[in-house]
Amino acid sequence: MRTIIQAALVAALSAGVLAQDKITLANGDVITGQIKSMADGKVTINSPLLGDVVVPMSNVSDMVTQAQVDLLKKDGELMKRSILGVEGGSLKLSGDARLPIDSLGQINPPAKPEPTWVGALKLNGFYSEGNTTRRSFGMLFDATKRSESDRISVDGSWDYSEDKDTDANSATFRDWRLNQRRAGAGAKYDYFLSKRFYALVTTRALGDTLANLDLRYSAGAGFGYNWVDNSTTTFLTEVGLSYLNENYRNSDPSVDFVAVRAAYKLTHQFSEKTRLLHTVEAFPSTESSDDIYLQARTEVTTSLTESMLAALTHIIDYDNTPATGAERMDNRVLLSIGWSF
Repeated sequence: MRTIIQAALVAALSAGVLAQDKITLANGDVITGQIKSMADGKVTINSPLLGDVVVPMSNVSDMVTQAQVDLLKKDGELMKRSILGVEGGSLKLSGDARLPIDSLGQINPPAKPEPTWVGALKLNGFYSEGNTTRRSFGMLFDATKRSESDRISVDGSWDYSEDKDTDANSATFRDWRLNQRRAGAGAKYDYFLSKRFYALVTTRALGDTLANLDLRYSAGAGFGYNWVDNSTTTFLTEVGLSYLNENYRNSDPSVDFVAVRAAYKLTHQFSEKTRLLHTVEAFPSTESSDDIYLQARTEVTTSLTESMLAALTHIIDYDNTPATGAERMDNRVLLSIGWSF
């Protein structure tokens, strides 16, 4: 009985050894274990005796896996096969398939993280008392969610300010009077047709009490291109057509027209903590050369802690045909404290 048990144990151990993956080096050495991954031209195998062993693929003469592994080609195609050996510069795979080694990107690539929202919420406020008594509050919000195939961007802003009447001879003495009330939001969806070229749909709404603007609404579609996209700088341009409608708070008639939408966005990371953002979005009318609306934003953001930031923002709104009695251009400079996520 003891002999039978011993034989069974030896057979089980032998089967376990035989069932291991195997890498044969150019000098004839053999490493057995479990092939964990391959990336950047180096394969990692976990040996029961040696632990993780990293070997350059150029030193591998043969490779065998007992189970199927994920094979990510350099062109992005993912295959699931067992590796049966190396022959003529190619991997022999289960299913009578072959894969040239120079077209292999990774073995068992790490799982890609799920897309998450990235953005910031920034707040600003002001209060003064004396010859001028004023209180104001503002908010800026933006967020982006990016995957391999698409990108969703949303943003919003709100500004409110009022002054207290300090004229003792006025009927409204000590009453608060509206100085500014402005709110806007936008959303954009990008679908990538290639690594840099994408189609887009976008919409935006804005109301501005002091500009006598009840609502400016736009919606359109177009195309964009990422000219620069690296770890420090991104630059993209967009062009398309949009429908734009303006309704006013006074007796001016509403205006609507089809406009060309032209935009660009530049971001540059000056350092690990400080970043520049500059965007321009313009809507010249296709029906009248006098009708054009433009918004430009320049912002420098600096991280104060891991999640807290400070931002200096300059925003220009230009409407060549404003409501009666309103100025064509509004300039706003904001110093904000916020939180990133």
